[in-house]
Amino acid sequence: MSSVVVPPEAPAPPPGPAEPGFEPVPDAGAAAPQQLLGTLGRPTPSSVARRSAEDGAPPIVSRLGHITLGLWFPAFRSLASRVPPEALAALSVRTVERAIWARRSVRQAVLANMAAVLERPPGDERVEAAAREMLAHHSRTWIDLLRYTGRPPADPTTLVARQEGTHHLLAARRGGRGAILLTGHVGNFELGGLFLRAVGLPVAVVYQPDPSPVVERHRARARDQIGVRSLPVTSPLAFVSVLRSLEENVFVAIQGDRDYAGTGLRLPFLGRSASFPVGPFKLAGASGAPVLPVFVLREPDGRYRTVVEEPIPVAHPRSHQAREEAEREALERFVSVLARTIRAHPTQWYCFTKFWEPLG
Repeated sequence: MSSVVVPPEAPAPPPGPAEPGFEPVPDAGAAAPQQLLGTLGRPTPSSVARRSAEDGAPPIVSRLGHITLGLWFPAFRSLASRVPPEALAALSVRTVERAIWARRSVRQAVLANMAAVLERPPGDERVEAAAREMLAHHSRTWIDLLRYTGRPPADPTTLVARQEGTHHLLAARRGGRGAILLTGHVGNFELGGLFLRAVGLPVAVVYQPDPSPVVERHRARARDQIGVRSLPVTSPLAFVSVLRSLEENVFVAIQGDRDYAGTGLRLPFLGRSASFPVGPFKLAGASGAPVLPVFVLREPDGRYRTVVEEPIPVAHPRSHQAREEAEREALERFVSVLARTIRAHPTQWYCFTKFWEPLG
């Protein structure tokens, strides 16, 4: 979640929710489970380092960044818990954000995405201003995550400015089937677990483990600190753990805005068309759990607003064609909510690759 991409010159602090280094869930060759889970992916610091070559960074720099990951990631986490966030944010502007902006492919992707959202040319000065503001939000997202999931975890009431739609969560809990909390790379989605635990809801996160044991260990520690169950996608049978959690009335969080495997459905999105994973809706249909679009958005005062949209039920008829139609209809509703949220908060949509290009 941090605002960090490894620059050509030296390793940078850890990457965040939408860095240009996402690892797709590997296809283990089991069609039915893979189709059920859909395409789920997680950003990984090591994968960001590996992709530095795309911008002409010497291979040795990428290797150095990966090797020293075990040193600077824990150091950054420690720093976030001790240094005032305003000071870290100011430091990020002069270092990490400047390094990100210097990466031509990343800069062009960010400008292209922002131009599409704002419906202006990429060269428009308002597009660049918004893109730079996005980098600042992204920095603060990582700073807040590492700061507030320390020991002891922060009091969520000090972080939340407003809550919207919490009654949808409580209604889902009464339903007894849990819920699929579907979000995107918008706002500080990782902090959502902290807020949900404060409401008294059991939470699990579906994620792709980071190749770096160091980063994975710190992420697991952060989740453990706030009482969030980890559901790593490490095999085609990972969906069993997800379904079992839903049966236990656990709320399962999944990101649903990136179709890494290219097996999703193509729908209109922000004036163009994009492919979105259908896996979360297959899970909802199979389990009977509702889909709740959720977002954790940063407010001007630095606190957060939690948003829970109306539930999206997913029918599960016997006919395969009818099921596909139900899944498509539910996905269309989510994509509409996602587009509306991004339009309202364009500088909190963290996407560092060109969204409308294939993710191959």
